[in-house]
Order: sequence, then C-alpha cells, then structure tokens
Amino acid sequence: MKRIFSILTAGILIAVPFFAKAAHLSGDPFAESGTSAVLQSLQSTTDIAGDPFATSFEEGSPVKEQDKEKRTWWQRWSFLHKGWLESRNRIRLIDGRIISARQRLWLEGGKSFYDNSLRFFVATSLDIDPAAASLSTDHDDIMLNLHEAYLTFERENTNIFLGRKMVRWGTGDGINPLDLINPLDQRDPLASGRSDNRLPVFLGQGIFSLPTPKKIQELTLELVAVPLAKVNKLSAAGSAWQPEALQKLYQAERQGILQLTEQETADNWFTDGKYAIRLTATAAGWDIALIGYSGVRNRPVFTHRLEKNDKAKITPEHPRMTAFGVNFAKGLERSTLRGELAIKPEYPLQKEAEKNALSGYRKENMLEGVIGFDHTFGLNCYINLQYFATCIPQYEQVVNHHYEHGMSYEISDLFLQDDLKLGISGIIGFSGQGWTMQPYGEYRLGDNMLLAASIFLFTGDKNGSYGQFDRRDFATLRLRWSF
Repeated sequence: MKRIFSILTAGILIAVPFFAKAAHLSGDPFAESGTSAVLQSLQSTTDIAGDPFATSFEEGSPVKEQDKEKRTWWQRWSFLHKGWLESRNRIRLIDGRIISARQRLWLEGGKSFYDNSLRFFVATSLDIDPAAASLSTDHDDIMLNLHEAYLTFERENTNIFLGRKMVRWGTGDGINPLDLINPLDQRDPLASGRSDNRLPVFLGQGIFSLPTPKKIQELTLELVAVPLAKVNKLSAAGSAWQPEALQKLYQAERQGILQLTEQETADNWFTDGKYAIRLTATAAGWDIALIGYSGVRNRPVFTHRLEKNDKAKITPEHPRMTAFGVNFAKGLERSTLRGELAIKPEYPLQKEAEKNALSGYRKENMLEGVIGFDHTFGLNCYINLQYFATCIPQYEQVVNHHYEHGMSYEISDLFLQDDLKLGISGIIGFSGQGWTMQPYGEYRLGDNMLLAASIFLFTGDKNGSYGQFDRRDFATLRLRWSF
C-alpha cells in the first residue's frame, strides 16, 4: 500500500500544476488544536493581510470586532464567543486497534474592559477518550483542559500579554528551527503530515511598535519571558507515540537492567526560565525578523551513572542553550518565498551509545535552515514545498551525518463548489530519517458541519526520526459541528 501511495504522490507532484483550478489554501485541515506548527505568533490588533508574522489561529483566537455582529443572541449576552463539538476517531492500520476515540467540546470566550484597552481571553475543552486512556497514563478517560487564558493590555504602539498562551515564531509552514518557546504535546504530537502540536505555557509577552526610518513601513520589537520553563514530557509506557529508544529504556527498566529516574523539571522561577526577543521589519514587500533565544532544550538528553549495585541510573535532562537567527518572507503575487536560518552554539546533543549504554551528551555548534516556496495555480490548487537542513561540523559520536536534510510538501485543491478539499502532505528525509505522508479530504456540510478523513503513513529505517514509527500507520475520521 505504501508503494502505491508513493507512486501517487510523485504523480500528483508532477501533474497537479497543469490541472489546477482554484484559491490559496494555507495550512492543513487536520491541525486539530491551536498548537499547529503553521500558526504564527505576532498577536496584535494591526495584523496585515498576507503578513507571515500575523496571528492565524484555527482555534483559540480572540474574536475580531468585525465578527461581533455575526454572533448569535446567546453569544452577544454571554462570556462565550464560539465553540464546537467534535468526534475524532483513529484506528491503527497494522492491527485494527482504536488508538483514539476522542469526543471533544471546545469553548472559547473573553471580555473587554475600559474601552477595549484591557481584554481577557480563555479557551478550554472537555475531552472523553477511553480508547487513548486504555493505552497509557498520558490520557484519562475524561479530561478538562485549559488551553489558553491570558490578559491583554493595549495602548498606542504597545500590547502586553500575561497568562497561559501560545507564541509560535517562524515563517516556515511546519518546520521552524527558532520556534522554541512552547513544548511539544506528547499526548497528541501530530497536527498534520508535516507539522506538530504544541502546548501553551504561562508567560509574559510585550509587542512594541517602534518609530520607522525611511524605506521601512513597519518596525516591531517583541519580548517574551517564560519564568518557569516547560519542556517536552516523555511519553508514558504504552503510548501510541512512544519513540523506539524510549520503548527500549522502559523495557530494560522492567527487566531490572537500569533505573529510569524522574524527568528533570524547572524548579527556580526566572533562573529556570525561557527568554526570547524578536525584531521584525517590513520593507519593500519583505518581512524580516531577527530572533534571539536563551533557555532550556525542550527535548531531553539522557545521562547515566552506575550505582553501587552496578545498575545504570538514567536521567532525562534539559540543559540550557542559546539560539539566534533570522527568518524572512516575500509575497510574489500568488506565491510566497520564505526561509529561516538558526545558529545554535554549543547545542546539547545526545552522544551515540557505547556498548549498549547511554553515553550522555556533548555540546556542539549546530546550524539549521529552511527555504520554501508556495504557489496557487489557477484558482484553487495550492502547492507548498520546503527544503530543510541541519549541519553539525563536529558530528563524530553524536550523529551519523555531518549534514542532514529533507523536504516537506503539501498539495491541495477544491472541488464541488469549493465544499470538498482534497490534498496530501508530508515530509521526505534525504538522510535516512524516513518519511511521512498524509492523504486527506474534508467536506463541508453547510456552514457549521465538517466531515474529514485522512490516512497517516510512516516508513523508513527503524532508527530514523520518522522510520521508527513504521508500524504505526493510522486512519482518522472526524466530524465537527461549530457554533
């Protein structure tokens, strides 16, 4: 089946531009939470159409002024702005097991005070998913989730945010080397074939419009402080998304070979925080941002030491790191050119195992880059291709390659008076990482109903980033009613 899908993918990549019909479709219909990696983070009241630094939330964004008149009577007289009910069901293809049967009620709302200078926004959900809870302790049968809850203080040229919030930086669609503030949601990590889900964190954020010199249309300074850093949690034993290496650690612990200690967490406010700065400018049709980051590494590295009984004690740690770089975007009529370059000096990297034992980590300089291009053919046919690469000059004992690279892709089109959307998205690794592919479709049943289906495929070497999930292909069926 994977070979057939591979042939179809290649055929679509070649043929679609010549049979295109339709309008630009950014993003992916299966980005099921406000944590999709295609979200941008500059959240202000001066968003510019087509601005890659502007906010674009599928879920969890405050209602704009022009949308207020569209509210129903109960929305105008209540705290709530909008919401939806959704049934999302996933089945693993290799054994037919249902790995998720999530029934979700999503609600979001807010309130304005003092002539709109002070606003409050909240997004929450109630999830019922006994199928996922039967696999691991990452899920409960019933879960009440607070996604975002923050205050906005607005003055001329200044926006201050305080609370639990998403801040996603980068112009790339799906891969952003400088998107380091929000950790991965290990319970439900996949938003689409080429993007991930993240978790909001408690933070303070300030966005300041600066005086603009000649030839610069807009200049903005953004500061973010996370006083107590949150990081990627390890998947619990039995999780559908448990990495291959972590599975082996859990197995060795059950056999009494080693002891896996509690994951390192941040304890000291401000000392164990994350801090970031971004300066963005718009000039001659170019959007350019300079970014700096200081904080902890989101994904853990593992260290070990021998106890008196010769049993290895393994500790997941999150060393501090720094990063800085630049990203850009340029609109070209019906196309967009975008890119990102990140330098991570002395970045903590897991060392290769020696004699079946973990060897700790080593700090090496790392360079990451993304360059991409998207275009709308005809009216509806949208194609997005992005090349990404990682370079580690001193790679011995850390990774297998001095240079690793790959490509993400998405192709979509509209049919049946724009009610039916069909597409395919994924990632292809050129350095042994493996690949992902997600053919999908969604059909709108009127203004408030959406029926969506997809198949998510992995393949590649079992030691690869994507190939390790080779036996975890799954199909998804979703039905959503919005109100």
